Amino acid sequence: METSVPAYFPPLTIDGQFFDFAHLEPFTFTVTSLLAKKDLKVHVTFSNHCFTEGFEAEKHRPGQPVIMDGVRQRLFCPVRYRLSLNLPAVIQGLIHPKAKVWETAAERNWCYSITIEDPSGPYHVFFEVRRAGREKRQWQDINLVIESAYHEGEGGGPVLKGSMAFALLCGKVYMGHPTATKR
Repeated sequence: METSVPAYFPPLTIDGQFFDFAHLEPFTFTVTSLLAKKDLKVHVTFSNHCFTEGFEAEKHRPGQPVIMDGVRQRLFCPVRYRLSLNLPAVIQGLIHPKAKVWETAAERNWCYSITIEDPSGPYHVFFEVRRAGREKRQWQDINLVIESAYHEGEGGGPVLKGSMAFALLCGKVYMGHPTATKR
């Protein structure tokens, strides 16, 4: 008897169109850390902010599902969803030794930005990175939670501080070293 594992994000049907989220299932990749002197196993999970936007009553249409993020209401965003289809590949691009990430002004998370063609301009991926808990260290070293990902619109880009190579960031987190950039 085969037991099926529930989807990380259940599929949605909106206006008769089916949306599957299999591409946002958690996965693990490795990044070589010179600081930690080992390949670190990075476990990736996604939040629904990768395919939803903030709830605005005037944007909500009858029959459109309200997607909960804890206690906050959010709405499905077709542009964010379409861009999320490539998000696992974007994240795996962090493996490159020269991949840079930027500390956000909030000083608790990081941003990886790339330039995309449709819609044209910057695509920002926000994430939190932490050392895996002791009970998980047999199969992962780092937890990477993709908190949000969206195309930069009219309002301008995020407020960012200094940058760091992603591999160095992972090494610092793993070793328990400070990760602050410019203050």
